[in-house]
Amino acid sequence: MLSIVIPAYNEEDRIEPTLMNLKREFQEAQVIVIFDGNDHTPDVCRKYGVEVHVYGKKLGKGGALIEGIKKSRGSIIAFIDADMPVSIDDFKKVIKAAVDNDLVISYRIFENMPAKRLFLHDSFIALTKVLFPELREFNDLQSGLKVMKADRAKEVLGELVMSDFLIDVNLIIAFVKRGFKVKEVPVAWRHTETGSKVSKNIFKIIMLFTLSLIKLRFYYSPLKAVLNTGAYGRAQAFLQKILR
Repeated sequence: MLSIVIPAYNEEDRIEPTLMNLKREFQEAQVIVIFDGNDHTPDVCRKYGVEVHVYGKKLGKGGALIEGIKKSRGSIIAFIDADMPVSIDDFKKVIKAAVDNDLVISYRIFENMPAKRLFLHDSFIALTKVLFPELREFNDLQSGLKVMKADRAKEVLGELVMSDFLIDVNLIIAFVKRGFKVKEVPVAWRHTETGSKVSKNIFKIIMLFTLSLIKLRFYYSPLKAVLNTGAYGRAQAFLQKILR
């Protein structure tokens, strides 16, 4: 059985075509929407008979991914953004690759990414590889489409400590460090600027990404106790608050 998880924070204007496609193409799949916003996304989702789990507090991308893993009943778990920026054929290609791999990362071939977003993407990848050399073989670390074996995902749950966008890097590292089989699959990616949470807060996102990368680096080092004290925690809490 396949479980498809969609993190959704105020996605009422973008999620309906995604649900239509998924229900048509994957009739036997468990489709889960993790909602932590304040718009009418749940009402839209319920029209399509999918599971909607509503949370009264903002989970962040990381929290939504973790909750999605916990709610999944399938042996394969797929995560996809609410606007589904890939074709059904590419989505199926990534799912198929999970038969022989523990984690499949989609490597995004951007069709229409704005220059400033592309620069941010490339800079983030470069910085992440400096801090985590074990990820140097991968081309893309932040794609919203990932597919994994459920038993492997549940095995690493206790190591998923990032509640923000860094959950993607956190997840990949957790799989790599355990020696699980990780594969990258290229997909054509349609970037949609309208409704993008990153584009509206790009400079704040850069600061938050940098702090989160430092946090994750410390988590995988003997100095991780530092994360529970001092200015770092206050700075990250402040940035997370203003990004809501």
